[in-house]
Amino acid sequence: MRNRIIVIGAIVLIGFWIGSRSNRPVVKKTSTAETIRKAWNDPHARKQRAKLRKKIEKAASH
Repeated sequence: MRNRIIVIGAIVLIGFWIGSRSNRPVVKKTSTAETIRKAWNDPHARKQRAKLRKKIEKAASH
């Protein structure tokens, strides 16, 4: 009887451990090119580049 309780307890612990690990998202390592592409297409970065472009054009025209 004691051995049966130990085996059931071990199965419960293993099941709990597997269940707690199963819902974690898989993190894919992105390439450097993909990271740069995402940063370039970021709306905030686009606005900053547009502002900088206008500032440079204004400075160059004077």
